[in-house]
Amino acid sequence: MTQFILPFSYQGSLQVPYSKSYLQRAIAIGLLYKKDVEITGFTPGNDAIAARSIAENLGAKTAIIGNILNLTSGNNQGDSVAINCGESGLSTRMFSPISASLFEQVTIEGEGSILMRPMDMVIDALEKLGARVDSNDGKLPLNITGKIQSGTIEIDGSESSQLLTGLLIALSFLPDDSTIHVQNLKSIPYVQMTLDILDSFGVKVTHEDFQTFRIPAYTSDFDSKNESLAYTVEGDWSGASFHVVGSALSGEIALTGLNPKSAQADKAIVDAVRLAGASVEWKEDVLHVKEGEKKAFEFDATHCPDLFPPLAALAAGCEGTSTFIGVSRLASKESNRGLTIQSEMKKLGIEVELDGDVMRVTGGQVQAGTIDSNNDHRIAMMGAILATQTDAEIEITNPNAVNKSYPAFFEDLAAIATLEV
Repeated sequence: MTQFILPFSYQGSLQVPYSKSYLQRAIAIGLLYKKDVEITGFTPGNDAIAARSIAENLGAKTAIIGNILNLTSGNNQGDSVAINCGESGLSTRMFSPISASLFEQVTIEGEGSILMRPMDMVIDALEKLGARVDSNDGKLPLNITGKIQSGTIEIDGSESSQLLTGLLIALSFLPDDSTIHVQNLKSIPYVQMTLDILDSFGVKVTHEDFQTFRIPAYTSDFDSKNESLAYTVEGDWSGASFHVVGSALSGEIALTGLNPKSAQADKAIVDAVRLAGASVEWKEDVLHVKEGEKKAFEFDATHCPDLFPPLAALAAGCEGTSTFIGVSRLASKESNRGLTIQSEMKKLGIEVELDGDVMRVTGGQVQAGTIDSNNDHRIAMMGAILATQTDAEIEITNPNAVNKSYPAFFEDLAAIATLEV
């Protein structure tokens, strides 16, 4: 399957999708919460569907009415369970400790690119907390024996914060205090997101400079004083980042549904487009972005690695060479995203240099051509917004990759695109 994107400019307004990062975390916490939970903002992307299915496999009962997911914690403890996390790195790393806190025997499976990602940090953490883990040479599937227990653990956070998220959630619902010591933590805003959602559910985790996390024991008093809970997922800065960049390159857009005070790491895209010369303004919680000077810029994306594809697209349309830090965070994404950005940009005439932890993108005339998403949703969206810089159509193969996080992306793009003639 292919998707053709004609040259276009942004014009109009758009409601951004709900954040899958918040949604997946809310489902995971709601699974362990002992009261009914109503989650507003369910968007049926592949990762959200996988998270809902996992919650059901772990004993929860769910129902969807419109964009509301009703979740009731069920008999989510027992002897054995198998869960399939699809291609979701977050679900895999998050639900591994959660499921191991509930069941004596757990099998963690996945699909596609997730099967190639190393799970050594997950395995090490679970074994430190009392479980035994058998794996496929450090990769999925994982076969976990024995429940994890409360305790003190030290983990490395240099590759991903997703395991820490899973541990924070799982240990928050165990009967004794726990402490997590983290070295070299990256993606700190995503950890703050997890802490904020836990707090919304009444769970108070404290930390010392994001290096030591103290998790209080979960007690029966908590259950007795909390009633059913309603939680609303905020708008997705990750999906919105492509529209922010697209309008900074050509035209203008008004984006609704975003939280200007969000803990989402990808909110930093606003800083990037400002550095590139775009006009950015908040008016009554509506974000207005307008095309500006389009000059080369420098940006540290270490804590927001998902921004590399939209940043690369932005740099492609800017005059000069832009420099980004944090490439090492990209090796274990849906594709080896640094190399994928480099190879697919080359097909459109844009030079991308990779030098250790640094990416340099030299802007210029983006050529029409065909790129492959490599089954990576963010590469597909990157290719689409590059059509703001061409004089003929861009063809994207495997465009359905957007279903992972933003199923309506191409429909939303069509709704605000003004074709260049």
